[in-house]
Amino acid sequence: MKRRRQYFRKGDTLIYILLVGVFSFFGYQVTRFKATDAANAEIYVNNQLKYVYALQTDEKDMFVPTDIGGVNVKIKDKKIRVTTSNSPLKLNVKQGWIGQPGEVIIGVPDKLIIKVVGKKNERTDDVDFVIK
Repeated sequence: MKRRRQYFRKGDTLIYILLVGVFSFFGYQVTRFKATDAANAEIYVNNQLKYVYALQTDEKDMFVPTDIGGVNVKIKDKKIRVTTSNSPLKLNVKQGWIGQPGEVIIGVPDKLIIKVVGKKNERTDDVDFVIK
């Protein structure tokens, strides 16, 4: 008599149900996160906040002075970018448009940081932890 191989056992059903339940729970938790809209662009020069501009749909060009001359910045369609720079490699120009909260443009020789920040809501005001 040949014995049939059994690929699927009764205990496997319990494991599969448990895995589907865990992944469903985490999937639900991900959908509860609220996305924040980009509101402002903060421009830091020499690690100090110098300018805060509202991201707007109208086109706006401005000059930001830095230690090596300065950069030209453009705001358009709720996005921001560096158009010209005096840095040798022009990496901050090559980074292109940013418009989502948390995105940054960093210019090392210019000592420039442009950061997009979102609107404050009840989830972003909570402090999770403080490190000292």
